[in-house]
Amino acid sequence: MNACATPVNAGWSANLGLEFQYKHNRTVLARNRHEGPLRVQRAFYPESLGQCHVYLLHPPGGIVAGDSLSIQAKVGSQAHGLLTTPSAGRVYKSNQQRLAQTQTVEIEVEPHGFGEWLPQENIVFNNAQAINRTKVNLARDARFIGWEITCLGRPAAQEVFEQGMITQSFELYRENRPLLLEKNLIKGGSELMQARWGLNGSKAMATLVCTVNDATLLESTKAQCEAFCGTTSHGELIIEATQLPQLLVVRAFAHQAEPIKNAFIDIWKRMRLHMLNTHAVAPRIWYT
Repeated sequence: MNACATPVNAGWSANLGLEFQYKHNRTVLARNRHEGPLRVQRAFYPESLGQCHVYLLHPPGGIVAGDSLSIQAKVGSQAHGLLTTPSAGRVYKSNQQRLAQTQTVEIEVEPHGFGEWLPQENIVFNNAQAINRTKVNLARDARFIGWEITCLGRPAAQEVFEQGMITQSFELYRENRPLLLEKNLIKGGSELMQARWGLNGSKAMATLVCTVNDATLLESTKAQCEAFCGTTSHGELIIEATQLPQLLVVRAFAHQAEPIKNAFIDIWKRMRLHMLNTHAVAPRIWYT
């Protein structure tokens, strides 16, 4: 071995396995297994139907070169589990070896279960080598709402995502048959980031999906999007809703994540009211 060679930092691996079950008229966190710096502190019950809210805690506050986070969650029959994060996730710049920084999320929802994956935004620093994979598999009668919000660089700090790379994949299946398969590769400083056929200069991008096929909800969601579109205190927001088979999809672009998050929360509340006929109570951590 060359004594002058730069040592390779393999990073930290962390795993979290959760299972939600419906017991005694509410959803309980029946299994909570963790390895490494990734865990759930406790379950919260702010809603009237016994939905179980959990916050995924990553004490380091971000992932660096070589880090790998793996999250698996199963939502049992009749159960309703909502997963979110207490703050924005951060993918810091990689090292000289350009080691990848990986997060993998796998969610399974059993018959008549309701799963929600609603993390706060991920901030990808300049020179990061990010890989973000999300896979959701639903039983025949299962329901799901999920979103992912990504901010490239740190616009508030005048940091541009001009080098590095992020690979994102989102896969949604029902009974192992695909409803939505997406994969994006974004290279820092590439034409994609500025071109009109790409991000058109937007620094934040996001997708929200909901397992609903209803013309009334589609029209009301389109009206919400139209109301949110335009110039905000954080720059211009572009947001649109589309109906796919079995799936309502909302996509958004902005200069910062904040206006997207505000719009998504409002849309999420209307979706929940439509699906459960009761007003949703948002996790308190979103407002702190």
